[in-house]
Amino acid sequence: MAVTKAVLGYIIQDGKILLIRKKKGHGRGKWNGPGGRMEPGESPEDCLRRELEEEIGIRVKSERMIGNLTFYEEGKLDWLVYIFRIEAYEGQPNESGEALPRWFPLNEIPFDQMWEDDSYWLPLLIEGKSLNGRFWFERGKLVRYSVNPSSD
Repeated sequence: MAVTKAVLGYIIQDGKILLIRKKKGHGRGKWNGPGGRMEPGESPEDCLRRELEEEIGIRVKSERMIGNLTFYEEGKLDWLVYIFRIEAYEGQPNESGEALPRWFPLNEIPFDQMWEDDSYWLPLLIEGKSLNGRFWFERGKLVRYSVNPSSD
């Protein structure tokens, strides 16, 4: 099984974080950062710009890669996800056929409606830390994880 490479981008401003509710595909119905799968030959940064324009209609002007997450399913590497903080963008987040964007106060993030691993690493991103995380799932349930934060 080939490893799926993807990106996620997070905008944090005015004490809030922008999340999307996925309407279809992997993670349908969950809140997550906007992003998606990389196309062959595409850099993580190019993928981030393309996906955020497609999903929520904004143009990323500046971003900072804060690390990556690797996901294992049934012991096999399944996903490699590059995580970004969006520093500057143009436009207003709008709903699309793929996603419903919504701003959440940082103290009201709906972790119970997100991927199980998000509560272990998203607070580090919010604090501005870089990180690398590894998560092992068995039959869709998180069974083990490792998150290594670092200061820039």
